[in-house]
Amino acid sequence: MRFYTLPPISVCWNFILVNANKPSFSYLKRWGKVKSIILDCGVEVFRDPSVKDYPKYHLNRLVSLYRKLTKYAEEVYAVAPDYPDDYHPKNLWVDGKTNIERTVESVAEAVDRFSEVNWLIPIQGHNEDPLSVAKCIEMYEDLGLTKRFNYFAVANLCVSKKVDTIVKTVNVARFYLPNKRLHAFGISLSAAKKLRNILFSFDSLAYTFPRERGLWSCKNREERERYFKQYVERLIEGDAVKCG
Repeated sequence: MRFYTLPPISVCWNFILVNANKPSFSYLKRWGKVKSIILDCGVEVFRDPSVKDYPKYHLNRLVSLYRKLTKYAEEVYAVAPDYPDDYHPKNLWVDGKTNIERTVESVAEAVDRFSEVNWLIPIQGHNEDPLSVAKCIEMYEDLGLTKRFNYFAVANLCVSKKVDTIVKTVNVARFYLPNKRLHAFGISLSAAKKLRNILFSFDSLAYTFPRERGLWSCKNREERERYFKQYVERLIEGDAVKCG
């Protein structure tokens, strides 16, 4: 199971997560070509409840950034812009469309306009509703996207703290996509361990924050490096492939 993140610059890692809203090339310039990069579409703009859509030309900017990143990795995946429901439930339900319909329309536009991009297709659902992701997948199937693409990402779990909900949601996606690569965005360490035989990959930046009792907020490079190594050891027990 691949673990995508952005580690301390002193740690060499093969699976890098880049945020479209705050891209930093310093890590990639330091280490050169890595194995794989996921370019996140910058969905956190919707943490502000007053924001109902991506900025104008966001898709063009995302694709431009994707093209720049291709020289830094053997493979780069760009996450097609989606609409979450977990930050502020129903806040992005607009003009009779829920976040699922809006996501499917957004993804369809992205893959049709920029077919040359290596897209990671986000699966959206309603907040804390595992079965709702089935609707998103069925809509993709109707558009032929489940045949066209091989890599899908469960994208409605970043805020959820319920391991049972996370596990159920990913299992629903696996049921509907039995032969596809599955990624999960921002899931907890506990859930990741339970899903290690189901997921192809997941991502997290949690090691930089005091998410669990007894863990500290990193104040300097040495602490970040030490904490990152501890986090990875607990998470994947040495199974991930490191560079170098």
